[in-house]
Amino acid sequence: MTPGVIFKDLLILGSTGNAPGHVRAYDVKTGKIRWIFHTIPQPGEPGYDTWPKDAWKTANGANVWAGLTLDPDRGMVFMPVASAGMVDKDFYGADRRGDNLFGTSEVALNAATGKRIWSFQLVKHDLWDRDPPSQPTLIDLKRNGKSIPAVLQITKAGLVFVFDRMTGKPLFPIEERKVSASDVPGEQASATQTFPLVPEPFARQRLTPEQLTNRTPEAHKAVVDAFAILHNQGPFDPPSVQGTIIFPGLDGGGEYGGAAYDPDTGLVYINANEMAFVLKLKPRPPAVTGNSGRAIYLNNCAACHGVDRKGSPPEFPSLVNVGSRLTEMDMLYMIQSGGGRMPSFASLRLEQVISLIGYLRSRIDVRANSTAENKVALNKPSARAAYIFDGYNKFLDPGGYPAVAPPWGTLSAIDINTGKYVWKQPFGEYPELAAKGFGKTGSENYGGAVVTAGGVLFIGATVYDNKFHGFDKHTGKLLWEATLPAAGVATPATYIAHGRQFVVISAGGGKNPKGAVGGKIVAFALPQ
Repeated sequence: MTPGVIFKDLLILGSTGNAPGHVRAYDVKTGKIRWIFHTIPQPGEPGYDTWPKDAWKTANGANVWAGLTLDPDRGMVFMPVASAGMVDKDFYGADRRGDNLFGTSEVALNAATGKRIWSFQLVKHDLWDRDPPSQPTLIDLKRNGKSIPAVLQITKAGLVFVFDRMTGKPLFPIEERKVSASDVPGEQASATQTFPLVPEPFARQRLTPEQLTNRTPEAHKAVVDAFAILHNQGPFDPPSVQGTIIFPGLDGGGEYGGAAYDPDTGLVYINANEMAFVLKLKPRPPAVTGNSGRAIYLNNCAACHGVDRKGSPPEFPSLVNVGSRLTEMDMLYMIQSGGGRMPSFASLRLEQVISLIGYLRSRIDVRANSTAENKVALNKPSARAAYIFDGYNKFLDPGGYPAVAPPWGTLSAIDINTGKYVWKQPFGEYPELAAKGFGKTGSENYGGAVVTAGGVLFIGATVYDNKFHGFDKHTGKLLWEATLPAAGVATPATYIAHGRQFVVISAGGGKNPKGAVGGKIVAFALPQ
């Protein structure tokens, strides 16, 4: 479950997990459901014909994990709906042919009734997990002397969409273009996709040989050789068995921190990743029969964590020696409730979960009660895609650094009234490279910014240098920085207490597998 929003006496919630991502409003006094919006449409509802006939009975995904945005004055709630798949089905959609509304869409609802006011699909039949990474941002766009209430959505693809808040009409030009077809058996990628023309993308859109790293001659040669055998047709080149370049990568472009908006200047600030990933599919191994712990693992867990249980950290953690890190109760809770990218497997019976836990903790192949009704719940042909995701594979050089030339992360300011960039610069660095004179590369960054009326943009986010920064919001000039105990991959907050202004950030770490693990809250204050 993701955080909800309160509108009058309603709590409006999105969801995550191995289930349809319908949005619900609960009466805060009684707990009863007042309305449901079906993000996977049911018969008679708009969008039903963009799915296979009975998909609403079995399909998962199309959830609102990134959070909701409420306009209480207009009684509207805005939903960034995720892609129409879960885990391995994010990238192979043969069993969900069609555009798959309302997957990867911006949707505006009447907050009191749940009725759709407007929607816009950002990606049709999403095969790239290009769902909106953050809640949309409410802005006021000035045009021809008038102020237009608008909603702005950034994407993992490095794009900015701006809509009229009331009607959903795009406020900058958008173009429909033909894109590449899939060569994976059974897949039918959409023939066209939408591209906003203004603002220009805040991340590079296609990787060319000229953009490959020159960090060292050896690194350059290695990535040129690897690059030569990969699919690389630019945006919306479908996943392939051979391997497809996706740039910006599966972690953005834009990320969960979202955009920061300054109503005084009309500037929107976006921090972004500019790394490439290799998006690869592989045939799914045949289902394993039976109810042993190993069979349950192979049928339900191995697609993400691998047959060898090594995963692809940090997105899919290794489960090798997981018993030394988690108690049986921790594992039971995680399997039944899910967490992060992991969906809930509440459909497994308790004895199956116990068998799975026993296998993971001891490698002993414990067999569950094998009565007919206890057959593995997800081991059904309708639930098994023919091809599965090969993992979150970053395109790296032999030294473990991005295979593309810098910048590897950026921070940008856009005048949203004109759609023009005011400034853009590399954001973050690798300390060990900076010590060798290879600084200002930019780096992976997660977590957003907060902008103040006093002229400062505060942001942590940079993964490898653990810095917390204060920039001049007008020029992007660095005014101040401090080193946190771990990476501040969260959005800071600012407040006033006893007449003194504070800015606070969570130093949680976690995105750098070799970095410090945080769990600390760090606060800074103006002098008394």
